[in-house]
Amino acid sequence: MTERDTKRLERISEKLEHIKAQRQDILARDRKRQRKERTRRLIQIGAVTEKYLNRKDMNPITYENFWKNLFSVEGVQAKVEHVMAHTESQEKKNSNAQGASES
Repeated sequence: MTERDTKRLERISEKLEHIKAQRQDILARDRKRQRKERTRRLIQIGAVTEKYLNRKDMNPITYENFWKNLFSVEGVQAKVEHVMAHTESQEKKNSNAQGASES
């Protein structure tokens, strides 16, 4: 291999390492964004749940036991799934209607 080829390979290797570092930076930024979105969503859900349960003093263990006990009641799981499906259907209709009105 000639000296020119060796230098060219070195430059290509450096570029490759640079591209790999850029890729890792992009992936890290995306993971950070996803974590922030999840944290925000969890905080919002917790706030709404606290509002409707009217229990500002509930600790996480009590809260988990509440949901565990609620879902152990016969028929509750099916009812929740039904309500969630209905809610998602309504949200989809509303977003479709909103999209159509913006056109």
